[in-house]
Amino acid sequence: MKIVELKSFLAIASQASFSKAANQLNYAHSSVTAQIKSLEHSLGAELFIRDRKGARLTEAGERFHKYARQIVDLSRDGIEAVRNTPNIAGQLTIGAVETISTYRLPELLHKIQKSAPDIHISFKIMTDIQLYESIKMGTLDIAFLVEQDLVVTNTVVKKICDEPVSLYAKPDHSLVGKNFETVELADYHHLLWALECCYSAVFVRHMQKAGCPSFSYMEFINTETIKQCALSGLGIATLTDITVAKEVAEGSLVKLNWDINEEFNSFMLWNKYRADYPALKYFIELAEQHFSAYK
Repeated sequence: MKIVELKSFLAIASQASFSKAANQLNYAHSSVTAQIKSLEHSLGAELFIRDRKGARLTEAGERFHKYARQIVDLSRDGIEAVRNTPNIAGQLTIGAVETISTYRLPELLHKIQKSAPDIHISFKIMTDIQLYESIKMGTLDIAFLVEQDLVVTNTVVKKICDEPVSLYAKPDHSLVGKNFETVELADYHHLLWALECCYSAVFVRHMQKAGCPSFSYMEFINTETIKQCALSGLGIATLTDITVAKEVAEGSLVKLNWDINEEFNSFMLWNKYRADYPALKYFIELAEQHFSAYK
């Protein structure tokens, strides 16, 4: 069993394709195929089922996956640990939902770059589902997302701050400054993050409880687009407060008097098996210090 074989195994599992994994790794397709055959021979088990849709893990492959990830990560960590450098160094892959990546992380990333320039960071903006899957598959070192509560297997979950969510509209909207019932919101058009977003899903649930299973709304996957649509008067936006703080201060958007009566939080997640990796450990410690100011 070789590290190169495990890397190919993990790439195929992530890409669900031998050819895509080969391209990602800059290997010939035949080399990746040979590596997997060798790995399967060493383990005495078939790891992938190949069909027209690509490649998917067998039950044995599913069981083996977490161990392959740990071996590859520990190999990388060991190499970094013995390098003769006085500085903390290494590679980190970080993923975050757009809200946190735009409004919570830039200052932290600046602190990391300034204090530990030898830590190389690859940053990805992802959806909640992509983040969960990537943490599970081990392709991310750290993830940041917004949820109400969170438990993820084999993962350390740390709340970093409250993330209040409210409804926002233009100052001339008919509901501004008024007290109203949830059912009255059905008379207006709404601007929501894609419904896989936790606070969009909660808003829809509140509407359903109010007897409004069907109402007018649009789904988006970009906060700035939602804000611009709200500023144009297209509808009422459901957003985290931090994303519209500038517009509220300027008076271009106004918070409506509707309490969602739900708590939302920003979380930081990392793989518990890599907690002692120096670069990861340093990032977590600095992140905890940074976010303590938000509490």
